[in-house]
Amino acid sequence: MNIPTMTTLVQDAEVSTASNSYEFTFSTNNGSSVANSTDEFTTGTQSKRRASIADSVQSVQSGDTGSKHTKSTLTSGKSRQSSRMSVPGLWGDFARRSSVWETDSLLSEDLEDTIACKESCISQVESTARWLSSTLHTAFTKPSILVPSLLLFVVLVVCGMFVVYGFENATIESRKQTATAVAEQTDLFFVRVLENAFTPLFTMSMFIQELPEFHNLDLLIGDRCDPVLDPLNCTESTSAPPMPGKEETHRDLSGIFNTAEGQEIQRKFDTIASGIKQNSGLGKALVNIQLAPKAVVSMLYPMVNCEDFIDNPRVEEGYCLNNTAAWGHDLLNDPARKGIASATVPAEGVVTAGPLNLVQGGETFIARLAINMDPEEGHKMIVDNVTYPCWGFVVVLLDWTTLKEQSNIYREFQNENMQFKLTRTDVINDEEVVKTIAESTNSELCAENNVTLDLDTGDNDWVISVCYNEGFSPNYKVWAYPIIFIGSFIFMLLMMLVLVSKSQVEGILLKLMPAHAIRKLKKGQTVIEKYDMVTIYFSDIVGYTQMSSGMTPAEVMKMLNDLYSRFDIEAAKHGIYKVETIGDAYIAVAGCPNKCTGTEAAQKMALFALDVMKIVNEYKTDDGTQVCIRAGLASGPCVAGVIGTSLPKYTLFGDTVNFAARMEQTSKKMRVQISPATQRMLLDAPDYEFECEERRDDSGELGIELKGKGRQYTYWVNSAKKQSPFQNTEMSNETAEENFETIVRGEEYA
Repeated sequence: MNIPTMTTLVQDAEVSTASNSYEFTFSTNNGSSVANSTDEFTTGTQSKRRASIADSVQSVQSGDTGSKHTKSTLTSGKSRQSSRMSVPGLWGDFARRSSVWETDSLLSEDLEDTIACKESCISQVESTARWLSSTLHTAFTKPSILVPSLLLFVVLVVCGMFVVYGFENATIESRKQTATAVAEQTDLFFVRVLENAFTPLFTMSMFIQELPEFHNLDLLIGDRCDPVLDPLNCTESTSAPPMPGKEETHRDLSGIFNTAEGQEIQRKFDTIASGIKQNSGLGKALVNIQLAPKAVVSMLYPMVNCEDFIDNPRVEEGYCLNNTAAWGHDLLNDPARKGIASATVPAEGVVTAGPLNLVQGGETFIARLAINMDPEEGHKMIVDNVTYPCWGFVVVLLDWTTLKEQSNIYREFQNENMQFKLTRTDVINDEEVVKTIAESTNSELCAENNVTLDLDTGDNDWVISVCYNEGFSPNYKVWAYPIIFIGSFIFMLLMMLVLVSKSQVEGILLKLMPAHAIRKLKKGQTVIEKYDMVTIYFSDIVGYTQMSSGMTPAEVMKMLNDLYSRFDIEAAKHGIYKVETIGDAYIAVAGCPNKCTGTEAAQKMALFALDVMKIVNEYKTDDGTQVCIRAGLASGPCVAGVIGTSLPKYTLFGDTVNFAARMEQTSKKMRVQISPATQRMLLDAPDYEFECEERRDDSGELGIELKGKGRQYTYWVNSAKKQSPFQNTEMSNETAEENFETIVRGEEYA
């Protein structure tokens, strides 16, 4: 016989009274019916057993054989207990009571506890009110208590404001010193670079003066003579003529360097310049070395420079500095370059300029050094009607983009939470023109409240302006002053309490207020972080146990490593954090540890899950076996922390983790199941529109039963489409649909 336990829930009871007779009907939580005190139990299999109490017991089963209720009629007479009765204690007690639910004693005990608690609370409140009234009356009626307390309040407020003011000034001064120090470091870097640039100039100058092959280049090029403008004097001139198509700015040097002698000079120059470049200490910043006899750019190394721009993040991929257009450039006759060239010829040292946009492209810093030779040998140059004993000059080009990267100027200021703007001042037609040559993302913050420093670089003035993102003044004043007032008021009240206690109870030691329990970290510091909204991803391999049973451990490991390495690449691409892999399970999270909005986290994770499905669909093991996975996503809050001191690990905790695991466990092959919260997040995804399908169980009803969660209305996420920039504007449905472009790297996520 199946006897119901004490935990059986009585769902239904019918009680009728007539001439000392009682009728009961009970049903248990498993659908069985129980006839009280007769030990007659009717189950789904319609088995039943009879027992009698007193003289007679009549059992009647309901007409519907499938009914889960059984009625028993108990007629009282002389109370005798049948020898066949097997559960007399509980059910017999019901029959002997005048009421089915006889709970007066239990109610009395609960009521007594409630009344006692209520009385205790009232008593405590009344006691506190009396103590407060007495304390305030004493404090305000005795000037010896009130005056010192108010004086303490004023003193604390004034002192606190002075302290905040002092800290504010100290912080401002410290920040200005830090900003100046960072600016000075930037200045030192560029000064050092320019000093290093002097070495190639002087080295090449020495070669020009020592090697006879280069001595007569200025004489071969000669002074500029245009046969069109001056046909009488230029008919028999041996000077290099103007370049066809560029008569105003270039000279044609092909007659000099297309000869065997000219080509030999060019090879020797390339060899010398290559050695100087490699040993300059400037690295990829030194992009070109030039010779300009008679101020005409005649030899350049390298002519086309691609190598120095490889892996440069601030230039386009495949960029090359092509100097072909600079060959034959007559600097003294080009209005855009005449000013710098004219200043170089009479200068006794290095002349710098830039950054400038060159003819051959690119923004470049230029350094020139004039080469002086014996004028009696014909080495002369005329600038502004003044003759100088000058052969020409050596030029080095420093790539400005590379210099900025080498200086770490962006990283340094970003690390210090600063903004900067670097400008240069050019004098053009007797007017000063200020140009920005480098600036941080929010450099407009430096328009006011900044630190400026003049840099010792170039012949044109360089000025760097530096500021903090939030300004030099600290922002803690917003909450410091309220804390001062509140703290001073609390200290005033404490002083009042102390003085009142001293006044009321003389000769008694002050009673200290009980201190809060302070927990101390005895072995290091616990790392714990709270995240309000993340999206967690779980997936595992369908049929993993059967698949791995036919493989060696090494083959299983190789397969998982190969597959999950591809997952890792996708995780990095989408900006999500891989938590761990446990066996064949892959766990990741978006929105932690790099915080973002809940909708962004859900979007990232959904795109990752769809990409992963595409990867798995195309993946096969070495023996050609197709691998399938199932995946689940859930969104919500979680806590992350580092667990353990030996082999510590960054781990997630919270109900969201369990929910994501349930999503994966109840998912289907090659499907991505998402929680209701994730689906709501995807509806508000900032950049994509996701196609989500309601999940139905085998009977066609919406939702699915989850362990510990009950029925949850989950969804399948099938695909994603890129939203148009006009997606959120008012337009017709047809126009909105035309503004979607389908993607999965150019295809639809599916």
